Amino acid sequence: MNDADVVVVGSGPAGSTTACFAAKTGAKVLIIDRRAEVGIPVLCGEGISRKIDDFRLFESTRWIANRVDGARIYSPDGTMVKLSAEQAGNETGYVIHRDIFDKELAASAIRAGAKIMLNTEATGLLRENGKIKGVIAKQFEEKIEIKADIVVGADGVESRVGRWADINTRLKPHDLETCAQYTLANVEVTKEYCDFYLGNSIAPGGYIWIFPKEKDIANVGIGILASRSKPGMALRLLNRFINSHPELKKGEPLRLLAGAVPVAQPIETTRDNLILVGDAARHADPITGGGLTTAIQGGKIAGETIAQAIQQQRFDKETLSEYENRWKETFGKKLRRNYVVKETVLNFDDKTLNLLAGSLKNYKFEEFSTLGLIKALVTKHPTLLMKLKPLIKISTT
Repeated sequence: MNDADVVVVGSGPAGSTTACFAAKTGAKVLIIDRRAEVGIPVLCGEGISRKIDDFRLFESTRWIANRVDGARIYSPDGTMVKLSAEQAGNETGYVIHRDIFDKELAASAIRAGAKIMLNTEATGLLRENGKIKGVIAKQFEEKIEIKADIVVGADGVESRVGRWADINTRLKPHDLETCAQYTLANVEVTKEYCDFYLGNSIAPGGYIWIFPKEKDIANVGIGILASRSKPGMALRLLNRFINSHPELKKGEPLRLLAGAVPVAQPIETTRDNLILVGDAARHADPITGGGLTTAIQGGKIAGETIAQAIQQQRFDKETLSEYENRWKETFGKKLRRNYVVKETVLNFDDKTLNLLAGSLKNYKFEEFSTLGLIKALVTKHPTLLMKLKPLIKISTT
């Protein structure tokens, strides 16, 4: 007998959402996680779109630290482009308590019928006659075998599950952001806006962010392209930025995080009876590195696809490819388009970034989206048309 219909490796947002939607239809779902506590340690900037409300996954709002009305983007010379709530639409959102957020999602999966095993690290795939039949894991140094019809890899940017299934999960330094973030207390921040700072001298190939959580507490972080980074560079640049801003300099750290996020194109997400979700599938925005919303979207699609497969008792790639078809239609085009945006913007020097910001600082956006931003730039600065032409082409297909 199988130990579960589905074994999900990883209890992050993508894994828990997949488990929740699979378990809702009666599937026997087991989540395993190598950590001792869901949501700990936090490895996230903790910003998310209000689109999350559409999924109705939470029974409380404890995970919300602050509701944000817009964003302010600063060019290297300090020019600010303000995106109000009316302009930003669904791109505005919440600054969250990520540990509580993850716990709430895992609790939703458990209420739907899923089981969870902590301190349980996947060490390989269980195979019989060349077919995947579950996972091999280690719990408190004891080897265990978990048999399942379907395996879900929700084990993050360094996903080993995909690699074990012979999916190419390698990330080039050009497609990886190295990140560092403080949660600072005793700072002066504007609670209504998230702030973003661009510039090759500020954050090469990335940006610095300030996400307000409470009246005097904020996440202040940096992401820089790994191909343009050196050991310790992210933290040094972040410290320099904080020390040059009096409203931040007097702050003291409550938390210091370091990690990496993919800014790559999505990869193959189904192989036989195995599925990859979230960062393991490279479902993060190549421009911002943000992956919470797509993790939830992709997890829902994966869970619904798995539920149908179990009802039909069909676990082949043809059946599970419905997941890949649906996520590509739902957000895959946006991820591919934004990858082209990333590749183009990386070629802009600080002078060009200043020029772009100057063109937009008083612009009234019809919409705030990647496509809306491109249209605005072309309208205000036709001389940039040649640089932006590839973006316009991919945005309208």
